[in-house]
Amino acid sequence: MVKPKIIVIVGQTASGKTALGIEIAKQFNGEIISADSRSIYKGMNIGTAKPKIDRDSCVEGIVHYGFDLIEPDEHFHALDFKQYAQSKIEEILVKGKLPIIVGGTGLYVSGLIDNFDFEGGKIGESEYDVLQIGIRVDRREIYKRINQRVDEMIKNGLVDEVRTLKDSFGCEIKSMTGIGYRQICEYLNGKVTLEDAIKNIKLDTRHYAKRQMTWFKRDKRIHWVESVEQAQELIKNFL
Repeated sequence: MVKPKIIVIVGQTASGKTALGIEIAKQFNGEIISADSRSIYKGMNIGTAKPKIDRDSCVEGIVHYGFDLIEPDEHFHALDFKQYAQSKIEEILVKGKLPIIVGGTGLYVSGLIDNFDFEGGKIGESEYDVLQIGIRVDRREIYKRINQRVDEMIKNGLVDEVRTLKDSFGCEIKSMTGIGYRQICEYLNGKVTLEDAIKNIKLDTRHYAKRQMTWFKRDKRIHWVESVEQAQELIKNFL
C-alpha cells in the first residue's frame, strides 16, 4: 500500500518554523497542523506566540489546525494530539492538499509519525511517508530572537493576558505553569518584580530551546536546513 506523503517541520522555539511552514504551504498547496502543546489552549495567545488567525482559521491565507482546541483548565495529551492530527491529515488529503505538521513539541511529532501506541507503550508502523525538516539556527541568534520575542510579548500585553487567565482559572492549573505564564503569575502574586519575571522568562525559554534541540538531534531522519530554498529543494525531491 502506498502511504500518503506528509511534511514535518521541527526546530527550537523562535527558529522560524511558522514562517517556513507558511512558505512551504503556499508553494506546495498545503495546509498546516500545529504540533505545539501550548497553542491548543484558548485565550493563551501572546505567551504562546500564536500567529494571528482569521475567522476562516487561516494565517496568511493558509488553513491552520491545532489552535484553540481546549480551555486552559482542560487536559490534552500526546495521544489526543495523535488522534486529532490523524483526522485532520485525512481531511487535508481528501482535499488533494499536502499535510504539513509544524511544531516544537517532540512527543506530539514522534507519537504521530511513528504511530506510537501510547496505551500499549510501544512504537507501531508509521502510517505515512514522512519527510522531516529541521531548522538549524545559530545558538546566539536563537537567544537573540528569544529575548526580542519576550520583549514583544510584554509590549503586546502578556501581563494583562496572564492576569485575565489568573482571575478565571488561578495559577495552579497545568497550562498556567508553562513558560511565560508561570513567571508572570509569580509577579502578579508579588513574589518577584516584573523585571525579574521577564529575565526568568528569557532564561527558561533558552533552557527550553536547548532541550528541544537535544530531543530532535536524536532523530537521524531529520534533514537540517538553514534556508527556505534548501527546504524547498528537499520537498521537490520528496514529492
